[in-house]
Amino acid sequence: MRHPDYPLWSFIAMLLVLLPSPWHLRARNVATLSLIFWLLLANIVTFVNSLMWADNFRDLSPVWCDISGRVLLLISYALPACSLAQMRRLEFVASTRRSIISAKDRKRRIIEELTICIVVPCVLGALFYVVQGHRYDIVENIGCIIPVYTSVPGIIMRYVVPGSIAVASLVFASLAIRWFLIRRLQFQTILAASDSSLSTSRYLRLVALAVTDSAILIAYTIYDSTPNSDAPLLPYQSWKAVHLNFDQFAQYPEELLGTVYPIFVANVYAPFLYSIIFFAFFGFGEEAISGYLTLASRFMSLLERIGFRRNTSAHRFDDQNFTLGSKIMPADGDAVSFGERPEDVATATEQQAKPDYRLGKTGYVNQLHDGVAVTVERSIV
Repeated sequence: MRHPDYPLWSFIAMLLVLLPSPWHLRARNVATLSLIFWLLLANIVTFVNSLMWADNFRDLSPVWCDISGRVLLLISYALPACSLAQMRRLEFVASTRRSIISAKDRKRRIIEELTICIVVPCVLGALFYVVQGHRYDIVENIGCIIPVYTSVPGIIMRYVVPGSIAVASLVFASLAIRWFLIRRLQFQTILAASDSSLSTSRYLRLVALAVTDSAILIAYTIYDSTPNSDAPLLPYQSWKAVHLNFDQFAQYPEELLGTVYPIFVANVYAPFLYSIIFFAFFGFGEEAISGYLTLASRFMSLLERIGFRRNTSAHRFDDQNFTLGSKIMPADGDAVSFGERPEDVATATEQQAKPDYRLGKTGYVNQLHDGVAVTVERSIV
């Protein structure tokens, strides 16, 4: 295999995307869950393609080429759409245009976010068939790619539409940041009242993630369109002319692509890069760390069930009685040092409040039956 790192990065990216997902599932964050779904799907497709077409460009599975090529096309629409849906929600929460969120409002919000994150990319992916000149292309070590008929409608569908969605996401992100700066003093109260399961840190991380994703997508769109900048635009004469001999496919060995090949390589690394960014923002949060600790505890419990035993012996310092300088002072009595036996203590105040000395873990402790407060002083050095 000439590029063994391709499937390796894709596999690592799948794990990175799944690690923070339990918290988002509990929070019912539709836009972020949709982003996780699309990133996971993109990495699975890239992982399979890099193995199937390693060092070859044969037509191994036409059906899988149709599916995998269409999925990677949907990703270019789905990622900015998920960021747009998330930014719309955050801007709405921070603006406080509606102080009370009812169950009907939450249901409508979920439907809107599902429409933006799932339905819209699928519709755009279906419409792309209008500017698809032939069935698919096969690139060595990369896999199957859906081609575009180089025309004005093709440029719009392939580059302008996802770029416009990314720009809209940046606009909503700027509005969300503006509301945060305006209401930063009472922002935590606003988030709590919105019933959104958000904290200030999570809010800012979501905004930063959307801004980073949108900026990268815009830069990638410009980079991806560079080879077509010098190509002449073909006239879109008719449906029949564009889809003539539609069932044909093109095959490209790596050596013949030359300077164009890095653009195809970017299709492999793009899902991994997005996954790294997502994990960087949410893989080290307090909710993620708590989830990791819970998972580790369950894993240790599983090991114990199959025969492994943890060292449960107490730490040697647990059995030590540190009495250096420690004393208990009743509120109106004499000091009683730890380690002194009760019969050795002066009993000047026993007529007023009879103390009850009970052996504790670190010495004899004076407990007053009548509830008189005591002061504990410790000066262990």
